[in-house]
Amino acid sequence: MPAYLLIVVLQIVCVVHVIKTGRNTIWIWVLVLLSVAGIAAYFIAEILPELLRGRSARRFAAGTAKRLDPGRAARRRAADLDMADTAENKRLLAEEFIGLGRFDDAVDLYESTLVGPHADDPTLLLGLARAQYRRGDWAAALAALDRLRAADAKFQSAEGHLIYACSLEGLGRDTEALSEYEALAGYFSGEEARCRYAMLLAKTGRTDLARPIFEEILKRAQRGTGRYRREQSEWIEIARRAAASA
Repeated sequence: MPAYLLIVVLQIVCVVHVIKTGRNTIWIWVLVLLSVAGIAAYFIAEILPELLRGRSARRFAAGTAKRLDPGRAARRRAADLDMADTAENKRLLAEEFIGLGRFDDAVDLYESTLVGPHADDPTLLLGLARAQYRRGDWAAALAALDRLRAADAKFQSAEGHLIYACSLEGLGRDTEALSEYEALAGYFSGEEARCRYAMLLAKTGRTDLARPIFEEILKRAQRGTGRYRREQSEWIEIARRAAASA
């Protein structure tokens, strides 16, 4: 069979599979317009996980599907919310909105959830702070975290602590931010807190204190695994540039 006929047959088979299994119809356009690339993407994202049922395959397929159709998970969460208007379904949809950059929608969802028995829910308040911070409303992010701390003084979150420090910096409250970053640097997983601490030290003219922190980040990167270096590449690169210009 000529190659072009085989491609057409595979496109038809995949389109039929999309329709019969109720996949997102955007795949039909991907298959028709991208030809071989579309067939490969559909196989990896939709068919291969069913064949392998492995965690790695599912994670890889999910990543491929997200790149091709970034709103897919949000639509699924929205459908879940239509079926059951619960605080958890709102939270899950809000997190998808944050990932899509729809911060206003995420804030609205969180605020609609923080009522009644959920008015002081720490997880929801942390999510609200995350959404407020990501949209650049640092004062509102601090207010959400202060409300969280007042509701549950024992609640601990490294992410919440980082959002608090970054929001202080965003508001120009550098002295307070430095204090928070310094505390964070001692226990935060990854290099972001250390790097932000050093960056703010350098920004405020304390390069003599910032330089050893940047150098320590680079040493930790050398000792770390390849995966660690990939995950922390943004902060390692910032430290490398800062150390080189010192």
